[in-house]
Amino acid sequence: MAAASTERLMQAIGPGELRCALLALLLPHGSRRALASWQGETAGATPYAASLRDEALGLPGSSRLPWFERLLVRMAGQPAAERKALLESTRRVVSARGAVQAVDTLHWLVMRRRLSPPLPASHAPSADSGFSKLPESDVYPIARYSAFLSRMVPADSPNGDGGAAWYASVMLRWQLRVEVPPQLPLPDSDAVVQALQHVAGLPWMQRPVLMREWVSNALKHSPPSGLSDVSADALRMSCTLLDTPLPPELSRHYIEPYP
Repeated sequence: MAAASTERLMQAIGPGELRCALLALLLPHGSRRALASWQGETAGATPYAASLRDEALGLPGSSRLPWFERLLVRMAGQPAAERKALLESTRRVVSARGAVQAVDTLHWLVMRRRLSPPLPASHAPSADSGFSKLPESDVYPIARYSAFLSRMVPADSPNGDGGAAWYASVMLRWQLRVEVPPQLPLPDSDAVVQALQHVAGLPWMQRPVLMREWVSNALKHSPPSGLSDVSADALRMSCTLLDTPLPPELSRHYIEPYP
């Protein structure tokens, strides 16, 4: 199969082109309401809107998030009014289907991080007492955010148990020290942001350990073919939000754009 064309994406540098491309990369395949919303948000933005949309939708799943990140870097250099308008448009496009998906929440948080000043830490950094010996005040935010990720990780488990088995495996190391339920109730958006801010305050050496745990257990509970695009994207965006490197097993899932 011939590689999808990315010529117009490569050339997208103006605010109108970047808005068209970034919003197109968030479009789910086959959603008429989301497409109609995209058309309304990009009307008059650039003569190349349709070409940018088609190239974005033609990318394989393993390329869409890398392109999204690259174009966000370009958008970060645009005036504040353009960045704010994109964030507002994003809210409308991702909610056009009626219910905002968990992965859309992550897209929104990554966009806000890249285009707006960072949120302040919700607590003082924890003492580096060892990953398995984290205090209960750190374990519960990890549990809340892991419960949120379990909506997407793994997306296609061999036994059809969704993220419940994954959640149990990543929380296992703390079960004997802290009363962690089999699976916490899925948190709302505010609780996700609060948990994320707390986990981002963990010592810088512990965040990569947590990410490796999430990825390795996701692979254990995924089909032999590996992570789904949704699972991989959720984990990759979590790396961005926690300011920690991609584990090699996760990095191999992606096709990065050419420089």
